[in-house]
Amino acid sequence: MIDRLETSADALWLTPQAPGVVRLGFADHGRQLVGPVQRLTWQTQTGHVRLGDPFLLVTGSKDTLMLRFPLAGRIKRINAALVDHPDRLDTHNDALDWMVELDDE
Repeated sequence: MIDRLETSADALWLTPQAPGVVRLGFADHGRQLVGPVQRLTWQTQTGHVRLGDPFLLVTGSKDTLMLRFPLAGRIKRINAALVDHPDRLDTHNDALDWMVELDDE
């Protein structure tokens, strides 16, 4: 299993959604590390988080990657549909492969 903060940060994209809100999604580097995604396990779904806190375990055909928050904040929303459709992380569609939205409050 891959579980390093720097690898986790490289496996994510971040996009501002509104003032103080950022959306995190699965980047190409993450796809290369794990291969086709087979299963997701949320590590946290609500509340305040700190830099480095784990939030999602992504299991693919090649490896498993523990994703950790690259910044602190409060979870505003998660993409719960990913659990039933983990293959969405294999796409390059930001509307489908986003994982979590963080508020900087």
